[in-house]
Amino acid sequence: MTLQAVLRTSTNAPLFAEESAAFLWGLPLPETPTMVDTLVPQGSGRRTGNGVRRIVRPAVGPCVQIGGFTVTGKIQPAVELALRYDLPWAVAVMDRALNAVRLPAERRANPVGKPEIATYIESLPTARARRKATRVLDFANGLAMLPGESLSRVHMAARGFEAPELQYEVHDSDGHAATVDFYWKASGIVGEFDGLTKYLKPEYLQGRTASQVVIDEKIREDRIRSTGRHVVRWLWETAVSPAALERCLRAAGVPQNATPLVF
Repeated sequence: MTLQAVLRTSTNAPLFAEESAAFLWGLPLPETPTMVDTLVPQGSGRRTGNGVRRIVRPAVGPCVQIGGFTVTGKIQPAVELALRYDLPWAVAVMDRALNAVRLPAERRANPVGKPEIATYIESLPTARARRKATRVLDFANGLAMLPGESLSRVHMAARGFEAPELQYEVHDSDGHAATVDFYWKASGIVGEFDGLTKYLKPEYLQGRTASQVVIDEKIREDRIRSTGRHVVRWLWETAVSPAALERCLRAAGVPQNATPLVF
């Protein structure tokens, strides 16, 4: 409603950017933005105020229409938020931008790769910005999709846990049993971030009731355990707490022998 109000009361059609663009694309955000971000040309004379942050910066690449809003291409907000956010949430945005599954605003999947984003990063005006954005891009992985997976990956690295394989396919005697979020092969440990969206959102329910999803998850986990692998699961409250995630993974026996990531 706020974005609509800004659109309808603007003399010239605004170009929505940064958090507003990310919101419209469906990129993950730590919270609902309280300000509306727009790009304005140099010398426009328009200032930040009345809940609108006017950013003097050109759009890079083609802009798109999303529900009547003119929005910067999805690479630009991903990079700009990589500069604005701390590393865990910067990675969450970048992971989702790289993921092959279409964003909510897209009619069909239109994935971007690291080379395309790196090209955009090269256009940033300062060396400091280029270094920070490149660090986020280097750590990002398009196999991750949910913010809880991305935040967990950053906190694992910061606490010195061995880097897991992502989206690992587990097979049992009947064939494909599951594709799991994290897998530590040497220790045979499967890690699963248990986001509640799978029990609530239609795209995850796929016509099933929440109760059926719970039953299917139990059957799936039993099949994973039948292969001799240990399964450790955690919820959002653990994913956002480095200390809680460390306790959880240590108790499960995940190797903690890597050089901690500093951020």
